[in-house]
Amino acid sequence: MSEKDFGKNSIKALRIHQKLESSILNSIRKVLPDTIITRICDECQYHFRNRKITPIAVVWHYIISAIWPEESFNACWQVLWAGACGNHPEISGKCPARGSVSVARNRMPKEVMFKVFNWISQQSQKLADSFSRWHSHRVVLVDGTCLSMSDEPELHKEFGAPTVCQGKTKYPVARLVGLCLSNTMTVIAYNIGKYRSDENELLKPLLKKLQKGDLLLADRHYAGANLYWRYAQNGLEYLTRVHQKLKLSRIKPVCVYSRNDFIGYIETGKLYQRQEPDMPHKIQVRFICGELNVRGRITKVWFATSLLDREKYPAEEIVKLYADRWRIETLFRELKINSHADVLRSKKVDGIYREIAGKFAAVNVLRTIMLEAALEHEIEDPLRISFCETVRIVLSFAPALAMKPIVMLPSIYAAMLNEIACHLTPQRPGRLEPRKITRDKRRYPKLSVTRQQWRNDNAA
Repeated sequence: MSEKDFGKNSIKALRIHQKLESSILNSIRKVLPDTIITRICDECQYHFRNRKITPIAVVWHYIISAIWPEESFNACWQVLWAGACGNHPEISGKCPARGSVSVARNRMPKEVMFKVFNWISQQSQKLADSFSRWHSHRVVLVDGTCLSMSDEPELHKEFGAPTVCQGKTKYPVARLVGLCLSNTMTVIAYNIGKYRSDENELLKPLLKKLQKGDLLLADRHYAGANLYWRYAQNGLEYLTRVHQKLKLSRIKPVCVYSRNDFIGYIETGKLYQRQEPDMPHKIQVRFICGELNVRGRITKVWFATSLLDREKYPAEEIVKLYADRWRIETLFRELKINSHADVLRSKKVDGIYREIAGKFAAVNVLRTIMLEAALEHEIEDPLRISFCETVRIVLSFAPALAMKPIVMLPSIYAAMLNEIACHLTPQRPGRLEPRKITRDKRRYPKLSVTRQQWRNDNAA
């Protein structure tokens, strides 16, 4: 190819990617401007030529694939391209091949998606600050979950697979630990590891991303004297269920507020003291007994917390606050079901990391828009805004924000926020639903070999 022909192709690619970028889901482009993506690419020293598929298009491809109802990367790309052709008919028939889209995704460093997620998270946390305080503390939820992925040797080597009675399962699984704000469900940070990774070790680097004075809400998996010391070292308060191995009858109270509320010391293990020479021999903890509705039954539960002041932090309020810990399960449902992260689509290790970052970035983009709607229309509890309705409204308003004149865009965006604010879920405290189905699914035999091998064995 001559230099002249290369210049012409470069100009054509520039025109195409400009038209493509101008048509990508403008209903959420305000939350993540193109200039931020370009700046992040410069920070990561990711330099690129004028191609049809630029890093801006790749980043939004990852984010929109988490929002679009279909799970396929290819289906999402076809929708993006069709939308661009609808706005600019002259580029119709010039869609890049499927392989080119995959190459463009693999070309982008995973650090770009990490920084995109971090930037969106910081912006969302700023908006969430007015909603996320409890006695001047930001309430932060922590928990872990697992994500499945394709049966690829590279992914098996990186993440590993669960072991069952019949041996190792077919599909590799990654373990994930996430932090989010209780009152807005904004994702602060997350960490990914092998399936057999310890969740407490995955949490350790995330603690540095929290603010001093944050209140950490966790289940008893994150309880223990060594962990309480680690939280205190990072300037954090904590509230957890008492670890199942802790014998409360052996703890000598040093300050008794009531029969179900006292302060005592718990000893740190000698092994942890050898690993951390600065760790003290014992930690002062407040123990509170309260009642929780666990699977439809009122159960007495003991809690451990660093909030020692009874006057400032009454026991009744602390017990009531702990019930909010279950909200992070809703976040994982949004991630796995609404954002299609239950089974990840990428077949490369870096692709898995980019895909997960894109899923969390998409959740934070939508949560940011919901916070804007809550602030604009003075909704005290932004969690009452329906997440599913927000997704539908954002997708529905995209064509209007891409085709209407610029002078109309502010009013259309305001109308979108107004429509989002109108869809509030009813308040249902103590809601209990069975984990059962009324219509049985069809039962097919399990496929124990690859599809290609089955075709070869059963060919006519």
